[in-house]
Amino acid sequence: LLDSYCLASGQRINYDKSSIFFSRGCPQAVRDVVKNILNVHNESLSDRYLGMPTDVGHSKNGTFKYLRDRVWEKVN
Repeated sequence: LLDSYCLASGQRINYDKSSIFFSRGCPQAVRDVVKNILNVHNESLSDRYLGMPTDVGHSKNGTFKYLRDRVWEKVN
C-alpha cells in the first residue's frame, strides 16, 4: 500500500524519520512483525508533530496548558 502511494504521488517515505505507535495490549511479537514489514523500527509517541503533542491522553487540560499560557502571554 505504501509503495503504491509513493508511485502515485511521487513522494518518498523517509524511514529514518518514521515511527510507529502500538496500543498497550499489542503483543511484542506482533509489534516486531509489523515493524519489520513496514521497515519502521522507531517505536515512539512522545515526540511532537507540527508543534503539537502526539499523545494527548485523557488530560487535555494538562497537555494543552502550555498553548493556553503562550496565547495568554501574547494577549497580555
